[in-house]
Amino acid sequence: MRTAVTTRHRGDSGVPILHRSLHVLDHLRQCPRGASLTEVSRALDFPKNTVYRILHTLCAHDYVRRDEATLLYTLSRKMATLAYDSAQDRGLLENSLDVMRRLRDATQETVVISILDRGEGLVLEQVQSSHPFRFVCDAGTRQILHTSASTKAILAFLPEPERKAALKSVLFKRFTANTITSRAKFAAALAEARLAGYGVDHGEALDGVHCVAAPVFNHQGFPVAALTITGPAERIPVSQFPRLGALVVEHAAEISKRLGYGLNGKRNGNGHA
Repeated sequence: MRTAVTTRHRGDSGVPILHRSLHVLDHLRQCPRGASLTEVSRALDFPKNTVYRILHTLCAHDYVRRDEATLLYTLSRKMATLAYDSAQDRGLLENSLDVMRRLRDATQETVVISILDRGEGLVLEQVQSSHPFRFVCDAGTRQILHTSASTKAILAFLPEPERKAALKSVLFKRFTANTITSRAKFAAALAEARLAGYGVDHGEALDGVHCVAAPVFNHQGFPVAALTITGPAERIPVSQFPRLGALVVEHAAEISKRLGYGLNGKRNGNGHA
């Protein structure tokens, strides 16, 4: 479907090629599997030569990567983590990786650290499961707000005004039989997550995939990220959610402490770390 874009809707100020470059980046953000030069040109109604020069430049600076086999363009890890790199808590990954490896060793499942970014979850890093069959969540993977354990864990502990703003435009689209499709039921799920200290995904985005996530707090008691384990439902059954939830909360609390959480007496409302 063609969605013609013009820079004039924002006025005549600014740099036209920069406007177009940002539109290209935004379009690729919505194409996690990638898009070809022709597809980007058609979708944005930009000349193919212009799109080529933009993509070539972005690739040269490692913000976009091109798969030589499929000729598809995707956002690079550098671009995907740009929002994080400009955030206040720059030490998040440095303080998380060894904890993530220990949680992986304790559960043998893939461990992910992610943040909220523009109405979605955004994976910053993963430590892959030790099982031969495992789920992979590369840095830059986007998580659907109302189906992800990671986003639930963060949303549950956000101050109410920020939580309402984040959920305002959510359409609660169904992806599986377990997807939460009503605002009231999602509010109840967040209340449960806040009470338990962790959020869960009962195969709500992908059938047969379960996740358990706990929030990571900064020195101000604000949930800046989520620590998550993900794997097949057979290895992470619902009956194991409480045990695994306690493990994830314990490891998330260690990262929070490293970020200064609780050291100045500032703690989240329900005392969870």
